[in-house]
Amino acid sequence: MCGPIPIIMGVVSAGLGIGQAVAGAQAAQQQVDFANAQAQQGFRFQQMQAGAARNFEQLKKGQQEGLMQINRLMADNAYANDIGALNARLMQETAAASQEAQKGSIAGAKARGEIIASGRLGNTVDNLVADFRRQQAQFDYATSQNLAFTGTQLQLQKQGVAAERGSRIASQQPYIEQPVLDPLEPIYQAKPSKLPFILQGASAVLGGVSTGISTASSMKGAGYDPSKLGFKA
Repeated sequence: MCGPIPIIMGVVSAGLGIGQAVAGAQAAQQQVDFANAQAQQGFRFQQMQAGAARNFEQLKKGQQEGLMQINRLMADNAYANDIGALNARLMQETAAASQEAQKGSIAGAKARGEIIASGRLGNTVDNLVADFRRQQAQFDYATSQNLAFTGTQLQLQKQGVAAERGSRIASQQPYIEQPVLDPLEPIYQAKPSKLPFILQGASAVLGGVSTGISTASSMKGAGYDPSKLGFKA
């Protein structure tokens, strides 16, 4: 039978081995937990970054839409003012031409009346009246042509004003939001297998048994008697 000393040596050796196995298992688990915690923290930070970037894109889109509305309003107001001014000018030109034509008609009628009132007879009077009428017709035609030319110019200016309005509106384009992708969740590390540490503990037990047997054999070979030390063999 083995004495208590070999048994103690075996138990101590096995206990140390088992303790190392348990400590190794705990350290491996802690490393995995720490790595997974870091990965999760990084993933959450990336999620926050993606959310902030998406909100910033929406903000830029809203600001551009507001700027487009203001720009369009200003372009419409400028267009309305320019068209109103051109229409007013056309009305003035039309009124002025009408007044000139009316003055010409009055002057022609007055001249004809004076000729007829003079009491003249014959071809001379008829020629003078015909000449006044011809001059009146030429004046009316010239006045009408001038008004038509002015109207054409104003119409071209209206087209230019419309083109300017369109260009001004087109100068501000809608903002296209840039896509912001959500981060992929990391693949977390799996829990470490306990099998290697169980095998390590079993090996420590076997090592403790071997240590006890070896110690007992060495003591026996050296001639130590456990009973002399107060132990029962």
